[in-house]
Amino acid sequence: MRIGLLIGILCTMHVAGSHEIAFALTPSLIPGPGTGGSAGSALLADCPFHTGQLEARCAPAYIAYLITIIFELTGAIFLLMIIIGGYQYVISKAGGGGGDEGKARVRFAIIGFLVTALSFYIVDFILSSFIP
Repeated sequence: MRIGLLIGILCTMHVAGSHEIAFALTPSLIPGPGTGGSAGSALLADCPFHTGQLEARCAPAYIAYLITIIFELTGAIFLLMIIIGGYQYVISKAGGGGGDEGKARVRFAIIGFLVTALSFYIVDFILSSFIP
């Protein structure tokens, strides 16, 4: 049953063409021209990262860009943990269990996401004070 569900999801993604969108939006560690982060998006436009000429004034903007990518990855992991925890909870309840492992996974995923979001905003606030 799981294999059939997986094949159905993959076929739907193929028909919808979302695999092309996923490859087009792959994040890069080297920001291109016009790429914006949350703090320092205007400074990123002035920094020529793609040419390899690095300047010290671009370091805070690059750090803000990397933090944005890390936050996007933690959001994806959060979503995956919520799905796995929900699946564990439902399967455990269907088998007559209490669903404690699934509830704990969802709870820790939410707590981890909140800690990550709070740290992102704190670091973003600190970096915005360094960027003119």
